[in-house]
Amino acid sequence: MRVWVLALFACWGWSPAVVAAGLPKGDCAAPASFTDLRHCDLSGRDLAGIELRGSRLDGVNLSNAKMPGCDLTGASLKGADLKWANLVECRARLADFSGADLFHVTLDGAVLDHARFVGANLFGANLNEVKAREANFSSAYMKDIAMEESDFRGALFWESFMQRAVAIGSDFRDALVHSATLTGASLEEARFEGADVTHSLLNGAHLAGARFNGADLADSRFVNARLEETDFSAAINLPTHLLEMLR
Repeated sequence: MRVWVLALFACWGWSPAVVAAGLPKGDCAAPASFTDLRHCDLSGRDLAGIELRGSRLDGVNLSNAKMPGCDLTGASLKGADLKWANLVECRARLADFSGADLFHVTLDGAVLDHARFVGANLFGANLNEVKAREANFSSAYMKDIAMEESDFRGALFWESFMQRAVAIGSDFRDALVHSATLTGASLEEARFEGADVTHSLLNGAHLAGARFNGADLADSRFVNARLEETDFSAAINLPTHLLEMLR
């Protein structure tokens, strides 16, 4: 999939690497795709449906911006301020939100495949019904995040802090959930088949109906987790305390 996406970008004559440099200075009054908008303040703006593909928005203030249905494909928003922004059903494949402040942002229904949220603040964010396949949430602060019925297949959650996350019915198949904190998370009916769930904390997590078939659970903690009809068949490296809980 990754190769196909990059090949498509090449057909369009651009790539994420090219986008980051040499862009013309954008017009803050009429922001457009493939422009450098780092000098703009877009806070509180009504930008519904706006196309900002491949644009550079690093550090830009987009707090409280209303951008439902926007297109941020391949855009760079590193360190941007997106607190309380409305990004419902936006397209943001390959977008880079690393280090951005997405406090209580709303991304419900967004397409975030291959996007980067490394070190981003997603406290209280809404990512319900999103497609975030192979997205990178490493070291992201995701406490109290709502991410129900979402597709995170193959995504990276390396050292992500997801205390009390609500991910009921979400798909984490083949994801890397390493050294992550999921204490008290609501993961009912979530799918972790084939996932790497190692060195992680799931203490007190709600796992009723969750599926861990074939998952690697080495050195993870499930103390006081609720395991009603939780499926661990073919899972490997089940910690001793979990085996005792399953007896």
